[in-house]
Amino acid sequence: MTRVTLVGLGAIGREVLKALVAKRSVRVVAVADPAFAGQDAGVAAGLGPVGVVVVREVDEAFAVPSDVALVLTTSGTAEMVPIVARAAERHLHVVSSCEDLAFAELATPEEARRIDALARGGGIVVLGTGVNPGFVMDRLPLALAGGCVAVRAARVERVVDAAKRRGPLRAKVGADLTVAEFEAGVAARRLGHRGLPESCQLLARGLGLRLEELRSTIAPVVTSAESPRAGIAPGRVAGLRQSAVGMGEGRELVRLDLEMSVGAPEPHDRIVLDSDPPLDVLLQGGTHGDRGTVGTVVNAIAAVLVGRPGLRHVDELPLFGLVT
Repeated sequence: MTRVTLVGLGAIGREVLKALVAKRSVRVVAVADPAFAGQDAGVAAGLGPVGVVVVREVDEAFAVPSDVALVLTTSGTAEMVPIVARAAERHLHVVSSCEDLAFAELATPEEARRIDALARGGGIVVLGTGVNPGFVMDRLPLALAGGCVAVRAARVERVVDAAKRRGPLRAKVGADLTVAEFEAGVAARRLGHRGLPESCQLLARGLGLRLEELRSTIAPVVTSAESPRAGIAPGRVAGLRQSAVGMGEGRELVRLDLEMSVGAPEPHDRIVLDSDPPLDVLLQGGTHGDRGTVGTVVNAIAAVLVGRPGLRHVDELPLFGLVT
């Protein structure tokens, strides 16, 4: 059985623990989260006892012999550096839901080089993944492109009804703010989805498309009497529309459009490839963000065990199925 260490028992971490406990091929050997220190991890996650007591510090958890650490505590690459350093000392592979880690070279090249060097030195794989980035807007289009002779451009559209998601996501998209408050939140980088530019780079690289420029935009979805949203007064913000567009050869090579708003009509994921043969794939209802994140993190375990040491990306991984 593969031994797994879990760092973080937030909303996603608790669901990951539940998924791991149900698997036959993995065994949770250590869990770290100061908020639940001293408790049985299963009880903290809403399960029965699993015989693993939650510890406060990462170092305590990493002292238990293990194969893979699942890190579900941060969105920033800088915060991952010391965690990777400790994991490398223990020769412990790392899978994280950290959005910036999905393609850390884009926004934090120095941290990316540091993490890659630490991983190579420890003989471990470090991978950032999730539903987005990590699946819907990068890995899934690349899987579809595997059936194409050539791909000239790609477009992915994702629409998420924030009313059906957890409170933190609704806050992240600015639901029920004024337009001025939304704009201030964007300027302060408190609002918006992290990882969209990273997905754009990952998809372009996987398709062999060379980007010369990456453009990012973010705008509010504002309610009106003509387009009401449940619980949101007219004139206030229901959510956001965000785009990342990769330019090259004087045209759009990759375009990612994301809407996350309360009451968003017809949630879906759509992937359109300008390719031979052309593809236009619609996932009605879209991919559930939280459950999809749990699935991508857990199912990456098998891939990192056989991967080449270093900071790796989802476009480099073999296609993998479910960890059973």
